[in-house]
Amino acid sequence: MISVVIAVYNPEPKLFRLAVESVLNQTQPVLELVLVNDGGSEEFRKLLSDDERIRVFTKPNEGVATTRNFAIEQCRGEYIAFVDQDDYWYSDKLAEQMSMISVKGEACMVISPVEVVDVKGNLREKKTLKVLESYRARIAGSSMVHGLADENFIHSSSPLVHREVFRKVGGFDDRTKPHDDWDMYLRIVLAGIPVYCYTKKPLSVWRMHESNESQKRMAMMLSKCEVERKILQGGVPEPVAKIMHSNLALDRIVMDNLWYNEREFARFRETVRRDLPGLMRCAVNSGRHDRYVTGYRKRAASAIIKSVRRYLLSLFSRQR
Repeated sequence: MISVVIAVYNPEPKLFRLAVESVLNQTQPVLELVLVNDGGSEEFRKLLSDDERIRVFTKPNEGVATTRNFAIEQCRGEYIAFVDQDDYWYSDKLAEQMSMISVKGEACMVISPVEVVDVKGNLREKKTLKVLESYRARIAGSSMVHGLADENFIHSSSPLVHREVFRKVGGFDDRTKPHDDWDMYLRIVLAGIPVYCYTKKPLSVWRMHESNESQKRMAMMLSKCEVERKILQGGVPEPVAKIMHSNLALDRIVMDNLWYNEREFARFRETVRRDLPGLMRCAVNSGRHDRYVTGYRKRAASAIIKSVRRYLLSLFSRQR
C-alpha cells in the first residue's frame, strides 16, 4: 500500500489540480493522498474531488521539510512517495517503481528519471536531455554514492521510500532546506539502504522555475554548503569526504561571487581572500579519485580565473 504526500502552500490552482489528479489516476492505485497545508490559504480545498483517499491536514507555517515530516507521521501506507505541488506524475509511475522491488515489503528507496517543463508546461528538451544524461551516468557502476555526493540528481517528486527507512535515518532536516531532500538521499545511501534505479523512461515531470534573484541563489548556496558541512561532520568514507570537501571549497567561491553581483565589493573581496586559497589547493590536489574529478577541476579553474578577474575589477570600481 502506498501513501502519497504533497506539502501545500498557496498553490497555483491549475498546476495543483494536475498534481493531485496525476496521483489519484495511477494505474497502481494509492491507499491515500496526504495533503498538508503549511499555514497557507485553505482555498485549495475547493479544487479537490470527492475522493475518500484524500486526507487534508493543516499546520502552522514551518517550511516544506517540517511539513513532510508531519505528513509522514500521518501516513498509513507501507511505502511513501512525494510530489511537489506544481509537479506531476505519469500514470504508470508507481506501478513501474513497485516492479523494481523484488522482495515484498523491502525497506528500500526507488528512484526514476524526470522530464523538465517550464512554468507554462512546455517541454525543455535540452534541459531534459541533460538531466537524463546526468541521472544515467551517476547511477552507472557501483559508485552511486560518489555521484550523489558530487551532485543531487534525484528530483523530489520521483522517490518511492519504505516508511521503515525514515525510522532508520530520521526525518527531513529543516536546517538544510531547500536542500533537505539531497541531505535525506545522502543519509539513505550512506546508511547502506538499497536504492533501486529505474531507467526505462521518465516517470515524473519537474516544473522548472527559473530565478536570477541573488538572494534566492544565496539561500540555495547556503543550504548546499550546510549539507556538505553536515555530511563531513557526520563521518563518511574517505572518497565521499574528499568529494564533499572539494565541492564545499568551490561552492564557497560561487557564493562569494554573488556578493560581487550585488555590487557588495568590499564583502566580496573579504570573502574571496578567505576562500580562494582553499579552492586553489583543491583544484591542484583535492585527493579525489572519482570519475567526476576532471569536471570538477574545470569548474574550479573557471571559478578561480573569474574570481581573480572580478577582484581586480572591484578594486577599480572602488577607486572610481
